[in-house]
Amino acid sequence: MSFEYLLGIDGGGSKTSARLIHLSSEKQWESRGSASSLSLGVSLSLNVILTLANELAEKAGCDLKQVFCVCGLAGAGEKALKNAAYDGLDDVFGQVEIMTDARTSAYGANQGEPVAVVALGTGSVAMVLDSDGSERMLGGWGMLVGDEGGGARLGVNAIQAMLWEMDLYGKAKSATSSWLCQELGGNRSDILGWLRHATPTQFAGLAPGILERRHECPLAGQLFARHLRAVEKLIHACGDDLPLVLTGGLAEISADHLDRGTHSRLQQAKGTSLDGACLLARKMLTGQWKMRHKPEEA
Repeated sequence: MSFEYLLGIDGGGSKTSARLIHLSSEKQWESRGSASSLSLGVSLSLNVILTLANELAEKAGCDLKQVFCVCGLAGAGEKALKNAAYDGLDDVFGQVEIMTDARTSAYGANQGEPVAVVALGTGSVAMVLDSDGSERMLGGWGMLVGDEGGGARLGVNAIQAMLWEMDLYGKAKSATSSWLCQELGGNRSDILGWLRHATPTQFAGLAPGILERRHECPLAGQLFARHLRAVEKLIHACGDDLPLVLTGGLAEISADHLDRGTHSRLQQAKGTSLDGACLLARKMLTGQWKMRHKPEEA
């Protein structure tokens, strides 16, 4: 099959980015939308992706059947979610490939060359591209049991601390807990209602407020220190013989506080997860990277 366009999608727990490229002219169109992590719900994710794809196709004046699409999506490591996403997108594009955003981030960060990429966003995950061409993924198990270096886990840890204060003292005492109490509701009923419906994106949405208070509030300082320990643990698990790139919304503030040895290994990302999705699409189209999902025979 031949394609006139490629489409890269980077779908995380906080936002989605898309880029459509006309292969013969290299003309590009980009757009952004809300979160499309598969863990938030496949139908929600597909709705965001299709909205962006149709928007870009309209701008370019093309049909989506002319498009080879690579989606790097949070949550795509779970086979059932990935297969459900395939079911929803297979008939839309000429061909679609779905993979984790950890992979697309790794390929974008060093333009496909060996690297260890630690993504610190809503969740936390590391992807290692070794010099022998192999890949390793560490972390990325989700907020309930992992993702200790991500924004959602930071939000969860802060809420746990707030609830202990309320249980022990009858009210939130620290500056951070008092602020959280206002955000979630000032009583048990309101807080339980918020928790029952909260998504990882909403937990991660609390992270900026926690980090803003880390200098004035001892609790926020302790939470940030705990976050840094989790980040360093993930980094050290990647090994120490590859360039290191941190990506995601918590990358910059985390990098500034890492130990000296780890900090010395850091390099700026050469590209984004969206760049990685587009790079992998080109590699697949030229046979340099094996496709995971084969189209049906015409």
